[in-house]
Amino acid sequence: MMKKGGAKILDFLEKKSSKFSLLIEILISLCFISVVILIVVLSISFVNVAELELENSSERAFNAVLMAMRDRDVAIEDTMREYSINGIGVYSPSGNLLYSAGSVYPRLPVNLFSSMDRNMVTSSLFSFDDDNDVVEYIRASSQAVIPSSESILLPIRNISLSYPNIIYLSIDASSYSSELVRIRISSLTLTVVTLLIYTLVLLVYRQNKKYKAMLVRQESLVRLGQAARTLTHEIKNPLSAITIQIALLKRTLGKENLDDLYTIEHETKRLIELTDKVSDFLRNPRGNPKRIDVVEEITKLFPLFKDKINLDSSSLDCAYVSFDSDRFRSVFENLIKNAFEATREGEEADVSILIKRAKKGKIEILVMDRGVGISDKDKKKVFDPFFTTKIHGSGIGLSISTQFVKATGGSLMLEKRNGGGTSAKVTLNEEV
Repeated sequence: MMKKGGAKILDFLEKKSSKFSLLIEILISLCFISVVILIVVLSISFVNVAELELENSSERAFNAVLMAMRDRDVAIEDTMREYSINGIGVYSPSGNLLYSAGSVYPRLPVNLFSSMDRNMVTSSLFSFDDDNDVVEYIRASSQAVIPSSESILLPIRNISLSYPNIIYLSIDASSYSSELVRIRISSLTLTVVTLLIYTLVLLVYRQNKKYKAMLVRQESLVRLGQAARTLTHEIKNPLSAITIQIALLKRTLGKENLDDLYTIEHETKRLIELTDKVSDFLRNPRGNPKRIDVVEEITKLFPLFKDKINLDSSSLDCAYVSFDSDRFRSVFENLIKNAFEATREGEEADVSILIKRAKKGKIEILVMDRGVGISDKDKKKVFDPFFTTKIHGSGIGLSISTQFVKATGGSLMLEKRNGGGTSAKVTLNEEV
């Protein structure tokens, strides 16, 4: 009951921590989205300001052209150079060219008006050709130098012109085009920088979260180690006394009480084994490593399980690793035992061991079963000390095995086996 209650408390705390972490990540993401939206809004604003400035400069160029037409002392060519005007055309309301300077249309095309924007204040038409970096500006004026008696009603945009002439300007807008490019590059750069900062902040936060979790786990292991040292020391002495008393009772009591004594003796031995395992967990996990043959050492364990294990080591005759022989035996005895215990009730055990040479000088030993498997929920906890899903399990076997394997530079992983069951994969460095 204590194990189940403790597990429920840990699950509750983990869920709370996970929800809080998710909330923080959502807030970070919202900040990133807000900054991107701000960049987009500012970019649009800068584009609008640049477009307004271009339209105002076109208005100033038009007024300068009118003044040049009225003032004989001002040369049209000078005005064109000053305001970057490519061409000036004066057209009759019917679109016939009356006067030109520079490059203009020989006849003002009516379809041009449909693609232009109208300035409601000046009744002018304005268009930017981004392919040629040119502004086309059209405005009717009664002050044109060439008078005309014709009149026309433009059906496009429902503009009624009572002026005698139409003035067309073609203005170089390469500076405006360059400004648009700068705005777009700046916006893209800011967006990329923001994305990099967002990614960096998220990575730092997640790494920090992992680091904090690791610290909490280490602190828990330290406290657990301190408590376990005290407990193993205090428990071993009474167990030794109980063992001696059981031996005495076997000699003095009648045969009718031996079954009870055997039960007490069995449970006492189980407690002694548990304290020994805890001691192994707390001691130096590396032990005294030496060069051993993996195939040979695992084969020695088969009699303990009545040789009901399928061994596949056909890909190699022998494989040497550096490992303490007693700890090696402890690791694989525990894994094989877990494989047999995972078998469903009423089914025959199907335990297999595959030994193969992996890449980069690694040896892989897979202990496989067809048991009930491990849930995704428990997969993260099975290596925690004293966590177990078994009724009579101690929860210390996998923790000790992991410590022993890691001490040699190897790794121990539990994976789902194709077709059902679990595969415990131990990866060790091969000794040449």
